[in-house]
Amino acid sequence: MISIAGALRDHPLASDLAKEVMRVHHRYATEVVGAHRLCPFMNDPETAFGRFCVMLDRTTDLDAALSEVIAAGTSVVHLVYPLIDIDVTSFERFGNRLHMEVGKTLMRAPVHATFHPLMEGDASSATRLVGMLRRSPDPFVQFVPEGLHEGGTTYLDPQSFDPQRFTQPRPTPAQHNHERLAHADIAAIVERQQDIRADRDRSYARFLDALR
Repeated sequence: MISIAGALRDHPLASDLAKEVMRVHHRYATEVVGAHRLCPFMNDPETAFGRFCVMLDRTTDLDAALSEVIAAGTSVVHLVYPLIDIDVTSFERFGNRLHMEVGKTLMRAPVHATFHPLMEGDASSATRLVGMLRRSPDPFVQFVPEGLHEGGTTYLDPQSFDPQRFTQPRPTPAQHNHERLAHADIAAIVERQQDIRADRDRSYARFLDALR
């Protein structure tokens, strides 16, 4: 389910840009997350996106973001920000503040994770690998049900997991990915992330010029 929000949601190009955002993030979900089995819960990106909201703001707006999460009617929400120019730390702080506000409103608030094209990370440890895998085409905040946020992945399918899998001790998805991925796999992931980012820059160019 795709939606458009933010200060520029009524711009004549808003719908076309949102379609490009969805296309690019579908590539990320399919060619990075799905192709390398980074998320054990994702079978189909189409259902795994949950509510996919393209936030057409030039800066982060806490009230607008909170409204979208509350209105979503689902615990799987992705708020994607194709227009903002923000550093990783500031965006993570925004995600944390948003999560706190969601927690004040919902009785069972979902957990969250932030993603950003400039996330730091490498293959030296499971924790560092998480940052590398979260280099997304655009900054976005992900909300998912409790228990499904561990690791460095995104875009889960809430209809495809077995809750009993959480009752047995096991390596976290991040640890499993770190143990499983060979250097060649990691190099392929980085290359694909870079290709998708280049695709993003090309396809967004005319929209960013018009909306700047």
